[in-house]
Amino acid sequence: MRNIFDQYNQPENKLTHSLVSCLNEDNHLLNSFLKSFNPNFFDKNSKLLLEQQTIPGEFSSLEEDNEKKGLPDAVIYNQEQCLIIESKVSSSLTKDQLIRHEKTIRRRGFNNIKGIGIVVDLLPNVRLDNWTQITWNQIYSWAYREIKRSEWARKLIDYFNVLENNMVESEYLKEGSITEFTGVHFDSDNPYSYREGKRQLKLLMNKIKENHSLKDQLNVDITKGRGGIKKEVVLWDYLTFDTGVKQKNFTDEPHLTVGMTDKFIEATFTIPYRIKGKTKKNFYSLSWKNFRNIIHEIAINYDNYFGISEGFKPQIILVQRRYPSQSSPPIRDARLDVDLRTAFKEISSKLKPTQKQQEEWLKLVYDINNNKKSNLQFQIGGRFYFNKHSLVDGKDADQVLVKSFLACKPLIKHLFK
Repeated sequence: MRNIFDQYNQPENKLTHSLVSCLNEDNHLLNSFLKSFNPNFFDKNSKLLLEQQTIPGEFSSLEEDNEKKGLPDAVIYNQEQCLIIESKVSSSLTKDQLIRHEKTIRRRGFNNIKGIGIVVDLLPNVRLDNWTQITWNQIYSWAYREIKRSEWARKLIDYFNVLENNMVESEYLKEGSITEFTGVHFDSDNPYSYREGKRQLKLLMNKIKENHSLKDQLNVDITKGRGGIKKEVVLWDYLTFDTGVKQKNFTDEPHLTVGMTDKFIEATFTIPYRIKGKTKKNFYSLSWKNFRNIIHEIAINYDNYFGISEGFKPQIILVQRRYPSQSSPPIRDARLDVDLRTAFKEISSKLKPTQKQQEEWLKLVYDINNNKKSNLQFQIGGRFYFNKHSLVDGKDADQVLVKSFLACKPLIKHLFK
């Protein structure tokens, strides 16, 4: 079914139409928008009119004609004042265009004029005294704050999410975003889909890369990564370490991985079977005693960060796969998944119901890993579930995953020493 906001062909016109339509339907939302982005311009008691792709009092429904005329994307006005809205996504905002819009509105008898330019990224060279630049992210963030008080704010948020997926798929939006990360929300009311998972993973990775503690404490290269990749039913992305050695493939060195499924998201330290050089020597020369001590430190870190929350599990995963071809999904020959907490009595005893200490599983991991004869991948990290105890359903979910990476610092530090 066609969305109620899909009245135009150009995505940026669809965005403006959705915004203005919601403002027109909900007076509270309109007042909130003006207070947030254009305060103290209109009198609180004045009756405001909203129109799109036109100038005040002259409506046209033909998108192509309006674009040729260079008309503003939207106007909010009363008898004496006019607020111009000009929006951009793939094209650039220019001073000349804004000045033309202002002159056009002035010829309609308005002397008190202000403007808002809505863009993906702020343009420092496009500045006019009575114009304000804001981003689509800011619009999204504002609407998200209003969803508890306005059903139209909810409709706007939902439409932005869908439209961003469409624009990314069609490559209309190649850089940046029009939404912002608000947490990973998948449940029975909002079931997982590949496209929505890909959108959320991209936004999440952008936020993680802004966290300099990964760079400062783990020497992570926060500039790299390649955006949600589809493997089986898993979406994943990665971050590498700034070692100063250029590798042909990221699987030649340990890296940090974020993986997403319909039930959980993982933040793990991954050691591929193909690692070379000092990291390989440092990993496979570990004695059982030193290996146990390092894993114990990591388990304590997770306990300090997240306690016994039912929203996560600290784990080690050993997995061996075969690929029939480069593009085909893998065949999984074996997988061992161990809850770190079961190996250490002071932590396992806190679990509900109480878990008896089972160090033999950790010893099994060590023995298999140090006597392997296959392409066995080692991962250690946290799995965070989409359940009622979720730790990743808020805006700070990126910090949760960063803590998961930082918890693995003892092993990372040892491998790169």
